[in-house]
Amino acid sequence: MKEEVEVVSFKMPFWNMVWFIVKWTLASIVALVVLALLLLLVMVLVSMIVGNGADITATVEHYSSHFHSYQFSK
Repeated sequence: MKEEVEVVSFKMPFWNMVWFIVKWTLASIVALVVLALLLLLVMVLVSMIVGNGADITATVEHYSSHFHSYQFSK
């Protein structure tokens, strides 16, 4: 038994509408944070499965030494 409903109009006070939009926005922010954490978890798991991840220590030390030599050469 399938019935269709068509909403033609509804009345809602302005401040109730504003409060509804604020709650909707806050719920969206929470949902995005949860999705970002899930994506981070997946990326960490993939990194652990694939290998030890990228070893950026040498790169950081390389650019760090260039920064210090430039900074103190003046």
